[in-house]
Amino acid sequence: MKKVALIGIGKFGTTLALSLSEKGCDVLAIDQDKDRIDALKDKVTQPVAADALDKSVLEKLGVHEADVVVVSLGGHIDSSVLACLYLHELGVKRIIVKAVGEDHAKVLKAVGAHEVLIPERDEALRLANTIVSPNILESIQLSDEYGIVEVAAPGKYFFKTLRKLEIRRKFEVHVLGIHKPLEGSLNVVPPPDYEIRPDDVLIVIGENRNLEKFKANTQEK
Repeated sequence: MKKVALIGIGKFGTTLALSLSEKGCDVLAIDQDKDRIDALKDKVTQPVAADALDKSVLEKLGVHEADVVVVSLGGHIDSSVLACLYLHELGVKRIIVKAVGEDHAKVLKAVGAHEVLIPERDEALRLANTIVSPNILESIQLSDEYGIVEVAAPGKYFFKTLRKLEIRRKFEVHVLGIHKPLEGSLNVVPPPDYEIRPDDVLIVIGENRNLEKFKANTQEK
């Protein structure tokens, strides 16, 4: 069972806590607001009303034993930076922090954050992708250089094999899987002779610059 600690239980933190709990994770939820914590009683493993900006409290709660710690303290930039620093000093394996902007993100990475989320920016980029490329169902940034996209197979791919399409050779990206939403199935690392069907969604990973070339190729003419 994956253990996840959440620091800051606003709308984002609450939604994340409930979703992780439903997926079977051991969730430690920490916030100073007792009402927010009370709302999670019997819904997550360990809801705790405490000051997450006290390093000794974090240590006592065993936050450093979590597989992942997510910090979501709203617009309190100084608080999120301090919390991130303490988590880094405690040796947390994976620290994910919600930021309010690019400069905030840079500071968070400087003090130990492994991953930084900028929800408003990420949602805007996702919306831009769906407006410009309607068949791009999802786009995930893994780092500044790499990402994953889910692309609804365009008509020109139908009934052709992956070998014939030569996606890897032409675009230097890799097809991780084929999702079939109508069947609810996932074909992980499909073989070269796999034939693309009209309801297929391609899950592709690669460098962002190569993914852009691939996405442009999938747009219907």
